Amino acid sequence: MPPLEEYLKDADRLAQEVVNNAQVGNLLTPEFKGLFDKACLYRTVRRLADNHRKFDVMSEREEVEELSARYAFAEAYQAFYKKHAAAS
Repeated sequence: MPPLEEYLKDADRLAQEVVNNAQVGNLLTPEFKGLFDKACLYRTVRRLADNHRKFDVMSEREEVEELSARYAFAEAYQAFYKKHAAAS
């Protein structure tokens, strides 16, 4: 299983994959819905941070929120992947 750093590095791509899977109705278990919620939160926080970065109005609090959301999503994805990789 890849280390957390790999999930952090690929968080944008992984969050998009989670959203894509939800759109086609794959794995709509309560566990997947929790992962989906974290993916959506991360993408929203990331988009806001990117907009603020673009206009050079990014605050420290927003940087911390973005990093926290990224870590929360990466940890949730890692746990989800670990559980489902073991099951297959």
